[in-house]
Amino acid sequence: MFATLLFLSLLVACYALQPQPAQLPMNHAYQDGKVLRLPLDGNATEELLDKWMNQAISGLMAAVASGRLDQLDSDQRDELQRCSKAAYTVPEHAVCVVKVLNITRHIKRRMKPKGTKNVKRQAKATKNGTKRSSQKNARSLAILTSHVKREPITRKRQWVGGLRLARAKRSVQVVNRSSYNLTSSEDSFLSKVVRQTTQTIRKLKDKDGGLQSWRATVDRIKYVGEKARAMAKRRKVMKKRLRQLLGNTPSDFEDTMKRLAVNEMEVEDEKLSLKRKLAKEKNSEIRVPMRVFRESLKIALALSGKNVSDFDKKTIKLLSPRFLSIVPEQDTEDLITLLSPSLFSIHDQGNGTEKSMSLPNLIKALPNKDQEAWLDFIMEASGVIDAVDMTEKAQKHIRERETRGPDGTPLYFVKENVTTILGDIERRKIETFEELDRLYTEKQKDDLDKQGYAFLTTKQLDVVYGPASPYNKSDSHQLFKSLLRMHDDPHHLIENNIRALAEAKKFRRRQGIELMPFVLMPLTFAGAALSAPVVLSPLVLSPITLSPAVLGPIILSPWVFTPLTLSPRVLAPLILNPLVFSPILLSPLVLHPLILVPGVFNPVTLSPMVLSPLILSPQVFTPVTLSPLVLSPLIYNPMAGSPLVLSPFLLSPIICSPQFLFAVVLSPYALSPIIQSKLIASEVILSPSWMS
Repeated sequence: MFATLLFLSLLVACYALQPQPAQLPMNHAYQDGKVLRLPLDGNATEELLDKWMNQAISGLMAAVASGRLDQLDSDQRDELQRCSKAAYTVPEHAVCVVKVLNITRHIKRRMKPKGTKNVKRQAKATKNGTKRSSQKNARSLAILTSHVKREPITRKRQWVGGLRLARAKRSVQVVNRSSYNLTSSEDSFLSKVVRQTTQTIRKLKDKDGGLQSWRATVDRIKYVGEKARAMAKRRKVMKKRLRQLLGNTPSDFEDTMKRLAVNEMEVEDEKLSLKRKLAKEKNSEIRVPMRVFRESLKIALALSGKNVSDFDKKTIKLLSPRFLSIVPEQDTEDLITLLSPSLFSIHDQGNGTEKSMSLPNLIKALPNKDQEAWLDFIMEASGVIDAVDMTEKAQKHIRERETRGPDGTPLYFVKENVTTILGDIERRKIETFEELDRLYTEKQKDDLDKQGYAFLTTKQLDVVYGPASPYNKSDSHQLFKSLLRMHDDPHHLIENNIRALAEAKKFRRRQGIELMPFVLMPLTFAGAALSAPVVLSPLVLSPITLSPAVLGPIILSPWVFTPLTLSPRVLAPLILNPLVFSPILLSPLVLHPLILVPGVFNPVTLSPMVLSPLILSPQVFTPVTLSPLVLSPLIYNPMAGSPLVLSPFLLSPIICSPQFLFAVVLSPYALSPIIQSKLIASEVILSPSWMS
């Protein structure tokens, strides 16, 4: 015990001698051109790298836990969040994630379909066969045309067959243009006038470049709309995912950028909701007659036999025709139109009146060239193209605002500024990740969006860790490739590593062990872990050896086949803690009361007990051998088949504790009276008493 205490003292002294974490010298940050330089000493750099590494590992574990949240109820989710927030180290966070892994099932992943190699071989054979076939056809064509005599063309001959030869110009001037308008005999006078008018409008708007067709404009509109909807959806999913990750990540390992991103999105949402609320309050008086109209229309439709289910959720359009609409009506099933047709729409989609009265449909009577010219003119004159350009610029501005500082400097390293600041090696690192980004498959992108992480393929591992990479590390390269070959589902590897981190922490926990069963887990030299409270953590077939404990109460944690050997305990009571077949050997107990600790066959051997009473703890077949007792009374503690052999006891009365098949053998005792405790079938042999 003294050796153990000396060892713990040395550990505390070594920890005290360690240098304290260096503070970031923010007051010494300075601007170097467009670069904000932050000087760090060696300790601060190591601390920063360690912080980043812990954030990465903790973020991966949070992503694994978040992937199983749908299998947890609300109480279990709250417990996971509380446990994660209380964790101060990566192993402590791993313990929280292991709890989730234990109560949820493993997610089955899609396996690589069999027969892929055969398909590739067939495709390769087909490709080779096609190549050989084309070569064979070329040789046949050469044979067929080899007998044809070619007659050379001379400059003197002005005619060859029905074609007249023209002398080529000595010099040809090359003209580069972004687009060309090819005229043809099909262009009518009307189409030429319309095209010229369109060009004039573009010049008045000071636009460069060729005319964009109306079809391309409609495609751009669709693309911009889809992109805006995708951005909104991605933003919503990202906000939800960031909240989950931050909720399941320890506070010390939280990514500040993620927290700022969530706060910024919440502020934007609050502003938007406030605007909507003000607009709703402003229009509340106007909507009173509209509600009356809606109810009247609902009654009229119901009387006419129409279906009015979900009528309150539908949009009503009354006397609101659409002119020159760019895109067709959205969600027509949730729309009720009354005298509100879509007329002269620029597109040719939709149903009913919208399609029949569209401009492309109305001008079909004109020639094709005239149709295209008129639609191009309408697009340009109506300002649709200008609106699309403005929308695209606004989207680009939003993206740049999120990734650039106030002076336009990127908030991230790009190839240009990395090369200028850090040199060619760092540029190669950027290029490596650019190549890796290019090689991402659709499944990997989908995994990154849905579960927060993905696994590299063999080719991608070659890019990152191969000989040509600045991150080249041959042993890691071979290890990762072998792991990919050996495991069809590499998610098991991550889960096993998380469990290993949690196991490493079980012997270093200081703040307590809760809800952590120990099964077939020997606790050797685990004094530090057992010197903290152990609550609701049963021990089954987990012997405790050479693990002294101080101030480590064990509460509501039954022991089954868990012997305590060479593990003295001080101020570490057992409360509401049944013991079954758990002997105590060579383990002195000091200030160690046993309260409400029923036990069966728990012999106490060579384990003195000082100030360790047994209170309301009935025992069956629990002999005490060679274990002196001092100030350790039995209070309301019936016992059966539990003799005291060679165990003198002092100031240890037996109070209200009936004894059955009890014996005191070679155990003198003093100042230990028997008070209201009936002895049944009991013997006292060679055990003198004094003042008892």
